[in-house]
Amino acid sequence: MGHVTFCKSIQNVTYINEGTLESRIERMERFIEALEDQRKKPPVLFYAVIVKRAFTLNKHSTIVFETVIINEGDHYNKNDGVFVAPQDGIYMFSWTVATVNVHYVVTELVVEEEVVTTTGEKEIDSGSWTSASMTVFYRMKRDEHAWIRTNNWGTENFVHSTGNYPQSSFLGILIHAE
Repeated sequence: MGHVTFCKSIQNVTYINEGTLESRIERMERFIEALEDQRKKPPVLFYAVIVKRAFTLNKHSTIVFETVIINEGDHYNKNDGVFVAPQDGIYMFSWTVATVNVHYVVTELVVEEEVVTTTGEKEIDSGSWTSASMTVFYRMKRDEHAWIRTNNWGTENFVHSTGNYPQSSFLGILIHAE
């Protein structure tokens, strides 16, 4: 009699464990499918530069980085210099602006008219080239816009991006989708 009870107990435990194991396997399969779906999505990233140009911009002027090196997902517009977030998430942006001679350039990253951060450079020696860079992580919502513009300091910002000298550039990448 004790042997029969023991076997029934083992069968019940086995049945319970199989049910738990089946549900775990199903959850893992769904998780793997979700990872595969995420992997199939193209990455969200861009990198654009200003090539062979030197120009002056007034206060609050958008800087257009017209030469696109890479634009996965096509979310950066080389005609207006604006990136549109395709989904909610944490994005990394980095940009460099260059100037020459006794000029200055002060820029800021703007998301939906909110200034995120600022960087700039004032060249004090005639005949030399300098650049200023900034990197930032920022949480964006789908369809929000981000761009680089001159800030409200001074009246003229001189961008110099020619030849083998420092180039002005702008890049963005989705770091974490939400």
